[in-house]
Amino acid sequence: MSKYVYQIQGALESPMGKFIGLRCLVCNVDFLDMVDVPVEILDHETTKYLQFRLSITSEALDIQRLPVEIQNRIRTPLGRWLDHWVLDNFYGDNRTNKSTNA
Repeated sequence: MSKYVYQIQGALESPMGKFIGLRCLVCNVDFLDMVDVPVEILDHETTKYLQFRLSITSEALDIQRLPVEIQNRIRTPLGRWLDHWVLDNFYGDNRTNKSTNA
């Protein structure tokens, strides 16, 4: 896996105020991109908690101000999802492009 960093820019909401995902800035030495991560990567309880937090505040969602347990339940699946996204979008999915000639 190549090295990259990401920063969660904020939560994505539908016009009706439903939490639908996270927007992340992703970069490595050669690339920089914005990616919208679907809510489906998170478990149901975490999704409900984030929806609740979004409904009670008008400020942007600051992940670092959430309880550590919630941060971990966001960052673990987010990291796995972004690993695949980076491979597919920055490097052209190296998993399927490897030569079979040895």
